[in-house]
Amino acid sequence: MGKSLKEKIKEQPIESQIKIESRAQELIAQELNRQKLRLDKQQPKARLRKVKGLKQREVVIFGKINHRTLI
Repeated sequence: MGKSLKEKIKEQPIESQIKIESRAQELIAQELNRQKLRLDKQQPKARLRKVKGLKQREVVIFGKINHRTLI
């Protein structure tokens, strides 16, 4: 049976292990940030749909200026 990724990383020199771990942490942080931005973008649309009784296709947000949503 083949080796797991953790086993392969353990075989690398300590410097490489540290670089791999730091890069993994960077990528995880970037992905969490993307997920948060995606969620933040969806929330105003959902609120508008709920308040105005609109369907999902009817709500398009063009952007925000001075904390006001442009629809």
